[in-house]
Amino acid sequence: MGGRRVTIGDSFYAGVSLWIEAVLHYKACAHHPIITIGANVTCSDFVHIAATTSVTIGDGVLLGSRVHITDHAHGSYTGLLQDAPTTPPAERCLSSGRPVVIERNVWLGDGVVVLPGVHIGEGCVVGANSVVSRSLPPNVVAVGSPAVPIKAYDFASKTWLPIATL
Repeated sequence: MGGRRVTIGDSFYAGVSLWIEAVLHYKACAHHPIITIGANVTCSDFVHIAATTSVTIGDGVLLGSRVHITDHAHGSYTGLLQDAPTTPPAERCLSSGRPVVIERNVWLGDGVVVLPGVHIGEGCVVGANSVVSRSLPPNVVAVGSPAVPIKAYDFASKTWLPIATL
């Protein structure tokens, strides 16, 4: 959906039920999204990528099955004009997105959720079923909900070392 606002690089692969949506309109709200997907990106089954502002996925990224990447939410929960819980979520305007950036050579395991405003550094590995609610530095393994780095790549020894030993 919103295909004119989506750019996909060469050698892109997608499994079944890929859902990419550049949301132009929802309810009474208009958006101007951009979704950019680099070259050599692989999406497993049931991947969902959605934007009201911006989602950027770098070259060589691998997305496991049931990965969800979004820059927005149903409703506004900060600032002056917040949505009330008495309004059904599907009736709320989508929030203005906070850009998501996933740099090159990142691997998001099965079931990973990437939330608005997150920047995932180059070479990261995010473990299955993790929720990335905060940005991650380059070259780390992160797991959990919220995802936290547990290992970092040491270029001198060419090994992944527990964060506590660095």
